[in-house]
Amino acid sequence: MQPDRPGLTRGDIEAIAKALSDRNAQEQRGKDTGHGLSKAWQNSREWKAYAPSTRQLWGDCAAKIEAKWGNVPLQVLGDPRMTPKIVKWRDDMAENNGLRAADEHVKVLSLMLGWGRLLGLVVSNPAAAVPRLWKSGNREEIIWTVDDCTAFDATPKMPQSLIDLRRLAEFTGLRRADLCALRWDEVTDTHIARTAAKKSAGKRRRTIMPIVPGLRELLDELHTRFRKPGVETVLVGTLGGPLAPATVTTQFNKYRSLANDGAGIVHKGEHEDEPDRAKHLHDLRGTFATKLMTLPGKGLTDSEIAMIMGWSERQVSAIRKRYVDEAAIVVAIGRRIAGNV
Repeated sequence: MQPDRPGLTRGDIEAIAKALSDRNAQEQRGKDTGHGLSKAWQNSREWKAYAPSTRQLWGDCAAKIEAKWGNVPLQVLGDPRMTPKIVKWRDDMAENNGLRAADEHVKVLSLMLGWGRLLGLVVSNPAAAVPRLWKSGNREEIIWTVDDCTAFDATPKMPQSLIDLRRLAEFTGLRRADLCALRWDEVTDTHIARTAAKKSAGKRRRTIMPIVPGLRELLDELHTRFRKPGVETVLVGTLGGPLAPATVTTQFNKYRSLANDGAGIVHKGEHEDEPDRAKHLHDLRGTFATKLMTLPGKGLTDSEIAMIMGWSERQVSAIRKRYVDEAAIVVAIGRRIAGNV
């Protein structure tokens, strides 16, 4: 004989119904928060249309947004009166992580809220009104000098992966995302051929970089770095995996600021009203341009360099004038003076 099955009393049924109702209400409240909006956006068609490198970068930003605003109800997060709070968050982040990082996080928050507004999840986008802090200005005259590179590499406790990153940037002129993603099958005996991760005018430009003197030796050295099985990127971290662009920027800026006994690596303002500016990883593109100008023989023309770099000839000319032509003139004058002494 089968034992009697335990029966459910009315009280049991009411308790189960209440528990299910409370769980559903909790789940719904979770969806109606900054955390829920972030997750929904990252599962959307729009998010999946972004390039993998973009999703990785913005995913890191979204994680910080969730840490700050994850528990905030969308009714509050989408209120226009949130703008001053977002500005304060931006300013605090700029103090610790730099202007560009702060702007990037606000940009991601704005994109997230803009997507939510289209779907009726929030009534407004208070992040859209927040102005950018970083002004690109005119950085074409900023490059890393030999002394800068030496000082950076000599910074105490400098990870080898950051030295490798800086050197590869110096000898290829590639942007951060392309430096981290560059694979060995994109390197030939004469050049590097890569489809740029960054879009320009809605298209990804195919980048062709010549193997300049010194690059082949660097590549041979990078081949000796420890890497996990299946990792085909030229640059690897300490544990043998690919470098993450967002993490690389944070670490690079940290050690750049520690270089020269804490004085950092900066471009000195030439006038009283012009502030000193910290040099960026991106400024090593200008250093690569000078290598193209001073190749054995005559070097490349401004037009040829502009084609390789994706710059205008005016930008190339500005670097040539400041770092190549003026230096050559000064050296020539010094030799003439020495010859007359």
